[in-house]
Amino acid sequence: MELTEKDAAIAYAKAWNTLNCSEYLQLLVGDCCYESQWVFSALEGKEAISEYFIGKLQTVKETRSTVRAELAVAAAGPHPDRNCVLLTQGTDEKVQVVVVFTVTDGKISRYDLCAPEMFMPQVTGVYPI
Repeated sequence: MELTEKDAAIAYAKAWNTLNCSEYLQLLVGDCCYESQWVFSALEGKEAISEYFIGKLQTVKETRSTVRAELAVAAAGPHPDRNCVLLTQGTDEKVQVVVVFTVTDGKISRYDLCAPEMFMPQVTGVYPI
């Protein structure tokens, strides 16, 4: 079965909701790119992304922060109807970021953190674990 953007979104949301990213990281292609609108330089390569993501989840665990990752579907932006993930951290219910994925040859080749306003995501109420 071919990995889809929805599969990538489910794996990413599950990583955040369980604070365990090992399954998600296995889906990344070796030269994957991770980019955020709030950071000036991209993370390039599975090794760099893995180190960052593992550290990020460890910090969340240590600080006992609350993170929620919900599946959604973009209603606007360059690719309407695109599967994505909404991330919310802390006690505020406001969605802070939308995460979109690019899948190439059955692996995640790129994922981006974007402002929710760009995609006008439609919530699903699904929080994979």
